[in-house]
Amino acid sequence: MKTTGKLVALITVAVALRVAAWPVTTNDMRIFFMWYHQLGDVGGWRAIGADVGNYNAPFVYLLAFLHLVPGPLIIKIKAAFALFDVVLAVYAYKITGSRKALAVVLLPTVLINASLWGQIDAMWAGLAVAGVYYLLRDRPWIAVALLAASVAIKPQGIFLLPLLLLLALGDRLPWRTLLAAPAVFLTLDLPALIAGRDPIELFSIYDLQRQSHNVRGLTLRAPSVYAFLPADAPVETVRLVGIIVAVCAVAAVCALLAARRIDILAAATLFAIMVPFLLPGMHERYFFLADVLTVLLAVQQPRLWPVPVLVQSASLICYAPYLLGGYLMPMAVPAALMLAALLITAVTLRPVSRPAEVPRELLPARPA
Repeated sequence: MKTTGKLVALITVAVALRVAAWPVTTNDMRIFFMWYHQLGDVGGWRAIGADVGNYNAPFVYLLAFLHLVPGPLIIKIKAAFALFDVVLAVYAYKITGSRKALAVVLLPTVLINASLWGQIDAMWAGLAVAGVYYLLRDRPWIAVALLAASVAIKPQGIFLLPLLLLLALGDRLPWRTLLAAPAVFLTLDLPALIAGRDPIELFSIYDLQRQSHNVRGLTLRAPSVYAFLPADAPVETVRLVGIIVAVCAVAAVCALLAARRIDILAAATLFAIMVPFLLPGMHERYFFLADVLTVLLAVQQPRLWPVPVLVQSASLICYAPYLLGGYLMPMAVPAALMLAALLITAVTLRPVSRPAEVPRELLPARPA
């Protein structure tokens, strides 16, 4: 009964905090309102094929569907986003088997993201966490499909694609299951194509050049390696070098760890921190998946509790310009916190030396 009471209290607080934040209108929400009304002008089922916004087709489907839902626009949009906080909570519990993992729904960045800011990072991250769960349960087809759906919602879902490569190289994931990724991605875009959306326009949404130039500088308040660079660093040159370095770093980690039976959750956490830390053009919100996975890793391995503290602190500091209208400290400070979390996580996955063989003469005698 005592445990049930704590669970009810947690759910009550989580819901109350979200509902209290729903009436707040942000600039990003105004953009979603504009897209919503543009879809309404198209009308009918053809709205799902409209060239609206710069998100992939599944997000357009969601906005089009919300035309059928009664209620104030801001409430129904934010409530739809917050539903994926539930997905995060469900799979956080399923991965760890501990109710402590439900604390993810009270993380400041999770509370702020969907319910206050009106962002959709819980959507792609929720599917990514679900994909990690099915990898842990040795259900590769479902896992790959969910990770592909995560990418279909937002390109940040690629943060965990190196995990699939690592497991495939280590013979822990059949290579043929990777075929589920393009199949799911194309299937999710198919309704938009049937409704008349231009395939060239749709499939170019994730163009790397187009995505990286959404951020004019090297970072948009992200606690990444680029926070250490001077303000006058040559953007285009550093951006190209940064992409190459990120790809090489991912390849090196996969090559180094492929032959080791590493912990899947720890590897997922490593990539969720490392990839946005090394890639240029990242927003502060793109460490959302790392915010969640580090908590699950600490629940699984309590000695790693500093990792979620470091990651959440770095992320929350970078939210300050949005929350408070200005920077609390130089961006190099949260970047250093994120780097510390990255290094600690990497150490937990370091290759271990092969145990020395026991001399034959010291082995126990074989029974007759």
